[in-house]
Amino acid sequence: MVASVSALSSAGQAANYYEADDYYAEGGMAPSEWFGEALEKLGLSGEVDREQFAELLEGRVAKQQLGTTRDGKVEHRPGWDITLSAPKSVSIMAEVAGDKRLIKAHGAAVKVALAHVEKHMAATRIRQRGEVRREVTGNLAIATFRHATSRAQDPQLHTHSVIINATQDKDGSWRSLEPRAFYQLQKEIGAIYRQELAHGVAALGYRVEAGKDSLFEIAGVPEKVVDALSQRTAAIDARLAERGTSREQASAAEKQIAALDTREAKTSADHGSLRAEWRATADANGFDMAVRDRLIGQAREQAKSSKATASPELLARQAVTWAAAKLSEREAVFAASTLAREAGEFAFGKAGHGSISAAIAEAGERGKLVPRTFLDRCGAEFAGFTTPQAIDTERTMLRLEEAGRGMAQSLVSPVAAARASERAARQSARSGYAWTDDQKRATADLLTTRDRVAAVQGYAGTAKTTTVLATYAREAKRHGLAVTALAPTASAATLLGEALGLRGDTVARHLLASEAKTAGKDAVWIVDEASMLSAHDMAKLLTRADKSGARLVLVGDVKQLGSVGAGAAFAQLQQAGMATAKLAEVVRQTNAETREAVMASIEGHAGKALAALERGGGKVLEGATPEVRLEAMARHYLALSPAERARTLVIEPSREGRDRLTSIIRAKLTERGELTAGAMRFDALEAKGLTRAEAREAVSYAIGDVVRFSRDYATKGVRRGESFAIVCIDPERGRIALEGRDGRSLDWHPRQWGAGRAEVFEPKPMELRTGDRVQFTRNDGEAGRVNGLGGAVTRIDSDRGRATVKLANGREQKLDLSDPRDAHLRHAYVQTAHASQGQTAERVLIHADSRSTNLVDQKMLYVALSRARAEAVVVTDDKAQLVRAIYERAGEKQTAMSASTPEAGKSKAMGAGLG
Repeated sequence: MVASVSALSSAGQAANYYEADDYYAEGGMAPSEWFGEALEKLGLSGEVDREQFAELLEGRVAKQQLGTTRDGKVEHRPGWDITLSAPKSVSIMAEVAGDKRLIKAHGAAVKVALAHVEKHMAATRIRQRGEVRREVTGNLAIATFRHATSRAQDPQLHTHSVIINATQDKDGSWRSLEPRAFYQLQKEIGAIYRQELAHGVAALGYRVEAGKDSLFEIAGVPEKVVDALSQRTAAIDARLAERGTSREQASAAEKQIAALDTREAKTSADHGSLRAEWRATADANGFDMAVRDRLIGQAREQAKSSKATASPELLARQAVTWAAAKLSEREAVFAASTLAREAGEFAFGKAGHGSISAAIAEAGERGKLVPRTFLDRCGAEFAGFTTPQAIDTERTMLRLEEAGRGMAQSLVSPVAAARASERAARQSARSGYAWTDDQKRATADLLTTRDRVAAVQGYAGTAKTTTVLATYAREAKRHGLAVTALAPTASAATLLGEALGLRGDTVARHLLASEAKTAGKDAVWIVDEASMLSAHDMAKLLTRADKSGARLVLVGDVKQLGSVGAGAAFAQLQQAGMATAKLAEVVRQTNAETREAVMASIEGHAGKALAALERGGGKVLEGATPEVRLEAMARHYLALSPAERARTLVIEPSREGRDRLTSIIRAKLTERGELTAGAMRFDALEAKGLTRAEAREAVSYAIGDVVRFSRDYATKGVRRGESFAIVCIDPERGRIALEGRDGRSLDWHPRQWGAGRAEVFEPKPMELRTGDRVQFTRNDGEAGRVNGLGGAVTRIDSDRGRATVKLANGREQKLDLSDPRDAHLRHAYVQTAHASQGQTAERVLIHADSRSTNLVDQKMLYVALSRARAEAVVVTDDKAQLVRAIYERAGEKQTAMSASTPEAGKSKAMGAGLG
């Protein structure tokens, strides 16, 4: 594990463990050093003194005792261990080949990573007047201990950094730390360390071979030597495999459990003897002294002669510009620490974090970055930034909406609107569906509004589409308006179109059409799931509507999951005063307790929601480990009849968990004979989801990826819709070698052409059996496929790579799975929360791990529960912890403009009682 974070169990154990590492250092002491801004105030410096270290671990800081006293005993957590480990090839060259320069480079990289931790993660909790707030302190006392071996006695250069549980607040008082950021940003800490180490290793003349997530190795160290000297890694991998996962798929908690399970007792050994054994192993694997010395010599010569083609300062500025562009596409406000990490990834091995930090400061001074407070998933405040472009986008959006107020003619008079809504309500009642007062008011308000942009804010299950929108669309057409049905996704657009008797289209396709096709003052665009539109797309939509003279009706729910892109446009427009009719009476649930659970989740009361399920709205099941919980979900699902399963939605928030649960379900279906024993294997294509900034960089791609261009490039010989496989990548020159299905080669420079009109897909191994439930993952209008459209596999032909899928609408799709166009498939047994939004099922089965900080929040719980008509089953690790986690995590997205935006919070409701 390159970077790990763990809490220390006791002061005595910690002092003993970190000091008495006598297999490494003379006198039983590992090389140690104090680090941190708090040292001067504590009178500490240089090597770590045993007695001072023990005192601080006990919480005795500056003549005061930290912690809580219970029953006469002091309870105090000693601190946390952040362990930073060098890549194996670096350890081999330092400890086996003997290049001690690498030990210094490791030490320097550790200090950079710890400075990052101190600057961005040091904080305490302060309780005032019954409220607890998080205060950033920016000072730590850290005891660092360097070691050279793993517990398996392999060469492993690593440093244990013991963060003392004490920090000084702005008033000068010493307090215990608030450690949440250490865990949440564990990957970030490791990335910063590896980036700085790669820069240091490259400066020493070695060639660095970069991998994913800032992982790297030194070129020239044979892979089999790395494997032979990696017993500890092999043991952890084997344990993960026993648990049905891998290092790439496992969560941080699962990796830590595997590491502890395979942890050997610490033993003492003479370092000279160990080094002799390591060298013998290296010799036996073709990496003898001559080869090792030659690699060191070449590095030294390279370090003397190499001259950078670009200054680190220039590269750092480019890196910060790129990182800001990447981050701002997904989030309107991003953390300063994340910006530094992403910039370091761009300049990997070529610029240090000193240069990058200076470039960030310079960008702030020049106005290229605008300071903003970044809020994490739990609402904790961190230093952050937005961009001028993001602010301009939101201003444009708000200005266009405001300019359209009072600028349209009402479709009908208030009397006629009331008659229309009553007429529609009576017709619905004859079919067995009574309208709510909310639905009647909202319909009348839309028909009488004089604003060019109006909105309907309705909770899930308030029947917005079949009542309000269907009636409005019908009346608009009667009065001569051309009605267009739009939504962010093809599946949502299809559902809206069917409900309104129209052909639905995606917002993206609509905006790509020529202005002549969308022009016309006698037009209204109805946009469903508007809360899933980013600020960028909302601004484009409003701009096009303004030029075309069309009216806009935006329909959505700010309480549900928002856009993948930056911003919270629908909510921001409402806060700025957009006319909004509101539907709050939920009618979807046929079970009163299930409805109560949904309403409680809307309000953020997870405890009430789970209690309602347990009273009759469903169930709440607990399981200690992910394996236990996923097995329980599979059993629950398979206990249903096939007809009941077809009306059941299974939700797992993460893609990795979705795939693992799918594997469990399919294995059991195969055992029962519901899926055939014979299987066909192929590579399905999954969208990589690159940002525009990433798409321009060759390093973002991988050999084997499939690129499909969405327009002709005649001078390059590329036809629209043509697919190419990536066969070679040259990140330094920004070039990618592509190969067509006909064997034709193409030299592609994403920075120069095509990146903005190319879809990129990653091949993923997939297995099909007759009886499998599958769904398409890409829109293909010519083939009649919509992203999310599902069906059952009725026939497979493994020899020819063919499959037949019968869709829910009865049509058949015959697939050639060797053709990239037909390979956009996934199994449809389990959905992520985002994919489930917009769907309805009789029952819902939900996995909600309380520790899943980035995926399980108030919005996710609400979306998942509200899919169910009759029953919802929640499977969690700990019910009480889940309730606390949901309470802390609202899941709200930030906006670029500050909270002091004029009119913020003054939503103008259309009609009495809707405010």
